[in-house]
Amino acid sequence: MPTRSHDPVEPSRTDSAPGSVEIAPLEDTHAAAPATVPDEGSRDHGRGHDAELPDVTAGKLGSAWIGLVLGALVTILLLIFVAQNTTSTDVRYLGLEFSLPLGVLILFAAIAGALIMALFAGFRILQLRMRARKARKINARQH
Repeated sequence: MPTRSHDPVEPSRTDSAPGSVEIAPLEDTHAAAPATVPDEGSRDHGRGHDAELPDVTAGKLGSAWIGLVLGALVTILLLIFVAQNTTSTDVRYLGLEFSLPLGVLILFAAIAGALIMALFAGFRILQLRMRARKARKINARQH
């Protein structure tokens, strides 16, 4: 059975007929095909339906805008929560005694939790970057 160019090739398997030429498969590099530039004569210069359309996909600016809007909504909800929970509460923490409004106290607890989570996430990101850097160095030595 003849093999197609996109079929995996096993080195131990030989299905070639006598007298036929065997072509080695190309190495898959997972790289995108290079962009082609049309000739000067075939360019449309923006006229007609074949003209290039502007890129309408969301980029980093679109993601930042969504994050900004969501952050503003969360801030408004937190302000409403703090404004509605103004009852003063006595707090004892590590030998300190003080009084804070309940909303502010819960807000501080949420901020402390977010900072602790960010600290652990930062360490994990650092660990993954170090692993990736080590893998790139090992890969570069092998090639």
